[in-house]
Amino acid sequence: MAKNKATATSTGAASNDTSAQTAAQAAMPVRAPALQFTVFTSTEPERLTKVLSLNRDGTLNKQAAASMMAGTAQRVRVSGLHELAQALDHLNPAQAVGWGICAQEQAAIVAERDAQVNDGAHGAISRTRQHFAFPRGPGVLMLDHDGCPNGELNADELRQRLIDACPALADAPMLWRPSCSAGVQAPDGRVLSGIDRHRLYIPVRDASRIPDAGKTLFTLLWAFGQGWYEVGRAGQALERSLIDATVWQPERLDFCAPPVLLDGLDRPGAAARIYGDPDGLFDLGLIECDGETRKQVQSLKRAKREAIAGQCAAQRERWANAKAPSLAMRRGIPLEKARDVLVRASEKRVLMGHFMLTSAEGEPVSVGEILDAPDRWHNSQFADPLDPDTDRRVAVVNLKSGQRPYLYTHRHGGMRFELMRQSARVQIGRGMRVATTDAVLSVLKSRGELFDYGEGAIAYVSEGKARPVSPDWLTDHMGRVCDFYSVRKRKDSAGDDQTEEGAEDAPLGVARAILAKHGERGFKKLVAVVTAPTLRLDGSILDRPGHDDVSGLLFYSEHPNPPKVPSSPTPADALAALRFLWRPLALFPLVDDVARGVVLHGLLSAALRASLPTAPGIGLDAPAAGSGKTLLARCIGILAMGADPAILPPADTDEETRKRLFAVLREGQRVVLWDNVREPLGSASLDAFLTAPTFADRILGSSETVTLPNRALFIATGNNLRMTSDTCRRVLLARIDAQSEKPYTRDFSFDPAQMITNDRLQYVVAALTIVRAYITAGRPKVAKGRTASFEHWDDLVRQPLCWLAGLVQQSGDSELPTLADPMEAAARAFEQDPETTKLAAMLEAWHEAFGGMQTTVASVIRRADTDDRLAGAVDDIAGQAGRVNSRMLGRWIERMTGRIVAGKLFVRVGLRAGVLHWAVSQLRSSTHANPLDVGAQGPMQDAPFAGQNPPIGTKPTNRSDAQGPTQDAPSAGQNPPIGTKPTKRAHATGAQGGGLVGLVPSGGSLTADGRASEGPAADDVEVFE
Repeated sequence: MAKNKATATSTGAASNDTSAQTAAQAAMPVRAPALQFTVFTSTEPERLTKVLSLNRDGTLNKQAAASMMAGTAQRVRVSGLHELAQALDHLNPAQAVGWGICAQEQAAIVAERDAQVNDGAHGAISRTRQHFAFPRGPGVLMLDHDGCPNGELNADELRQRLIDACPALADAPMLWRPSCSAGVQAPDGRVLSGIDRHRLYIPVRDASRIPDAGKTLFTLLWAFGQGWYEVGRAGQALERSLIDATVWQPERLDFCAPPVLLDGLDRPGAAARIYGDPDGLFDLGLIECDGETRKQVQSLKRAKREAIAGQCAAQRERWANAKAPSLAMRRGIPLEKARDVLVRASEKRVLMGHFMLTSAEGEPVSVGEILDAPDRWHNSQFADPLDPDTDRRVAVVNLKSGQRPYLYTHRHGGMRFELMRQSARVQIGRGMRVATTDAVLSVLKSRGELFDYGEGAIAYVSEGKARPVSPDWLTDHMGRVCDFYSVRKRKDSAGDDQTEEGAEDAPLGVARAILAKHGERGFKKLVAVVTAPTLRLDGSILDRPGHDDVSGLLFYSEHPNPPKVPSSPTPADALAALRFLWRPLALFPLVDDVARGVVLHGLLSAALRASLPTAPGIGLDAPAAGSGKTLLARCIGILAMGADPAILPPADTDEETRKRLFAVLREGQRVVLWDNVREPLGSASLDAFLTAPTFADRILGSSETVTLPNRALFIATGNNLRMTSDTCRRVLLARIDAQSEKPYTRDFSFDPAQMITNDRLQYVVAALTIVRAYITAGRPKVAKGRTASFEHWDDLVRQPLCWLAGLVQQSGDSELPTLADPMEAAARAFEQDPETTKLAAMLEAWHEAFGGMQTTVASVIRRADTDDRLAGAVDDIAGQAGRVNSRMLGRWIERMTGRIVAGKLFVRVGLRAGVLHWAVSQLRSSTHANPLDVGAQGPMQDAPFAGQNPPIGTKPTNRSDAQGPTQDAPSAGQNPPIGTKPTKRAHATGAQGGGLVGLVPSGGSLTADGRASEGPAADDVEVFE
């Protein structure tokens, strides 16, 4: 795009050369990409735009824009800035624009409460983030300038300051229009309002990036000296810059329709202007800000806040003093108490029970009344608590978030206020420690804000995270919810005894006593916090915010009406959910069905992890940097958390691994993401973390050991990532291969992480819909076995995925992703495990030398002197400086006992003459053709003979000696890759039919409701080659 040299042209209805403009547009060889946005037309009220008229004294009277209650939303597409200007100029007084879009081309708009009551009937939706999002493609970034403290700016000056802060904007096409009430003249020519408030509209290539780009531009303006603070009427420090930072919301209305002009008023300077290429698109990725600049801006803001702290405090005092008398009279409380309530609101953003709010209907209501009637007031709209004389619908209360109720106001850049009841009064004094402890404990239980967490810990939930509390934190919290006082006796002037109360600090000893009362506090038990709907361990739906006594989960919802999970979805619903769930990930070059199965395990596990005691980790592997591993890991993490997970480097030692994993749990994180793992992944602490529902460690700087619930999802990325030993079955690997010399140069047509962020709740519901559809279908057992250490994960993730694989195959829909059993990844990992290679070589060499004969470690070492194959195997395991360490070899063999490779395993025979004897046993009917093939269940944990699972994908051979009816016999129901060709076999060796990954027994099928029909007779089972 050629750099624009500060040129601007007139356009739209105000242009003086319409015919020339039309001819120029007609001559363009290529039509500009369509910019998408929404035009809202209000039916209640019948006008949205401002009405401008004259006051009696000749000054300008502004009748503010109204708040839309009902109407319609129509998606609009325009080509280039000329058409955009014309579309805005032709809006009528009942219309406004939203720069986001909804799924429908046209929709009826109702109030959010009405939308919930109607449950989407007749296509009615609310104008909320649930229904509107910025387009994932061309759209419009709107910049709103409402003036600055050091003089007015014209359009060119504003644009130049933006370019000075962000030079990339010099090439950005821009449409300029004055704000609705700017540039107004009286009939006698007097200027009633100057053109000092502006709108700039920038066509962008990917509108989904608008929120992040807008925030970055705001930061750059601060860095360039274009940021300041204003003192609000209640003493707030209000952050300001050249542009309004609150407008980048897809559902927000831009009241850009021309105003209604009365009394002969005119706007002669309101003609739109265009800068740059009117058909160009700007890349928002060019708006960049490095970490150092952000730090400098934070320091600058802190300094500016400190500079006006005195002004804020003085204004806060004036505001509280002016408001306190009326509040004291209305609530019947002392004047000083009223002042305290008001100061807390302004300084701490805490609204106490006596604080008065103004409802959307204009009625005063106290916070206490709101808290007493949550069903009535939940999701209701109010005026801003500190600035109630403007829009009465600018704030909303959320009383069912699952934690402390709050009010959020969109005024002044957006502020959140906690809603709290009045503090309880608790007496302290000599000899009253037990009584005081019981009284405080009673208050804490009644408030429901603290939970018993793990073994002995107390947790507080904030911003969707559970964090164990310390004695100091609990002391501070007690001081916030209790008013402590003591009673003192004194003699008056006449010598008579008098008593008086005195305020006291919260006692640290009481906090320590409460923390020490393990199992006696009576708090609700907390296992994990979720910020989206989920399923309980039994598969039932948990989609109501709050604490769930059955599961111990706390559903913390920032959305006042979270989406519902369908209770009885059909197989068709499951396929539709898969299509939606896979949409952000469709362009990742996953190498095969197993890789896609592992990634889908990550998505379903992200939605269910809080309910699952254990779950395998996810490993994302690629041959080269820049393939998309970290981006894919972020997508899974965002689905689990609702925000980007913290990216951590891997730990170097087992001790550091343990400390780092425990720190993640203490911080309340739900995702552990280790990025760019270079060494083989595996350690005792990591293995324990992945297979333990709780995790314990010492608190730093203390001898106290704390055990916390472990509901974190583990993700690791690395180039050619490899696992060792037992980690092979604990972390399932998905490989990405762009098959490009420079994969980092690829360009996605959308941002998958932003897609999931924008619609995270809907993606979670899609994942849960798949599981619920599987449950509704009767929980057919499709995949063989039940994965050791991850049994519940097997029930709710692995089995549904294998069932879903069959649905996909039956559907024949090429747009759906094919997938395979994610546990097949474990077998592959064992094949690449260095320990497996050593074990395979040792078993083969030992068996060749000794057969099935029992022997000792010393005998093996002596035999290795004359057996080159055995010598090589022994040296790889225990060779040290040209000698064999017999103790190391013995311990290694002991550790590998029972692990099957190529049908062979070490067996501990026992002591003979005080010496331990060993033997290598070969399974009678081994189907292992490759010495690296391993049991799907991994080493040591599973019985080596009866019911041993063979490696997934190995070729079974015909056999006449049936193993009996055990479900996990070595050959029956062998898991084949999807799409392999079945052949007949003469004899069954296991349970009838089952065990085909994503498929059904031969001769059977999936019925219309997704259930498996009857398979063949036991002697007619198909085997896959």
